[in-house]
Amino acid sequence: MTAALDNQTASPLPVDDVTGFPVSVIILTHNEEPNIVGCIEQLAWADDVIVVDSGSSDGTVAAARAARSDVRVFTHPFRDFGDQRNWALDGTSPRHEWALFLDADEHCTPALAREIQSVVQDPQGHVGYYLTCRNIFLGKWIKRCTLYPSWQLRLLKRGEVRYRKEGHGQREVTSGSLGYIREPYDHYAFSKGVSNWIARHNQYSTDELELIARLRDEPLQLADLFGGALARRRCLKRLAAKVGCRPLFRFIYTYILRGGFLDGWAGLYFCLLRVSHEIHITVKLAEQRANATRIEKE
Repeated sequence: MTAALDNQTASPLPVDDVTGFPVSVIILTHNEEPNIVGCIEQLAWADDVIVVDSGSSDGTVAAARAARSDVRVFTHPFRDFGDQRNWALDGTSPRHEWALFLDADEHCTPALAREIQSVVQDPQGHVGYYLTCRNIFLGKWIKRCTLYPSWQLRLLKRGEVRYRKEGHGQREVTSGSLGYIREPYDHYAFSKGVSNWIARHNQYSTDELELIARLRDEPLQLADLFGGALARRRCLKRLAAKVGCRPLFRFIYTYILRGGFLDGWAGLYFCLLRVSHEIHITVKLAEQRANATRIEKE
């Protein structure tokens, strides 16, 4: 689990010791032709694989069907990740009670599949599970600069969890108990190149503006810094929304306090990319304030 990965792409991993179990896998796609086959190849254990495409203009759908004949493909316009996940749960008729969400640039490893098998057989009262990922950049697992482990609710019991839009991503809505799966999946966020990553994060920085405005109005609750991983992460988001110098705050926290310097040159480059993302957010916030001031004066 802790070994660095040496390649940007991975060949199918052995799953002979992972038997089929009742989980529907839902993959959200948009122009993912370079990634979708690799993602599906890691899912030999799943008897229900669903692709929800948001109108790809490349060969994503054809590649998915060629990778596996029993893949079920649906198309739904994308509004935000929360809406797309909710539609997938409602509109694709998953065959199983439990659903696992993946993106096309993510691989479910055999170790993760075994842990998922274990928890769905004995969920211990939980209606969903948080998963974490290993982010792969320049052929290496960037552990510290990516704030590993960073949790997302990806495995859930249908009818017990909904999603809502949160910045450029989503946040779960449920009254049920949630657990954690420790084995990570592998995330190849740069599989389509750094230019593609920058283009996507340009849009993500715009999506974050509304969230930042809301977080500024929420109480800080510094005690959360000493709580669980999710409480700490959300507290840090509120703190970053309230204080200035977001790019500097990001660099100091990830590269120095979290030991990102131990990730080598790849970690430094990744950290600088994330700092540039924070710079874009900061400048867009300044532009937003300037536009509001100009309108008030007119």
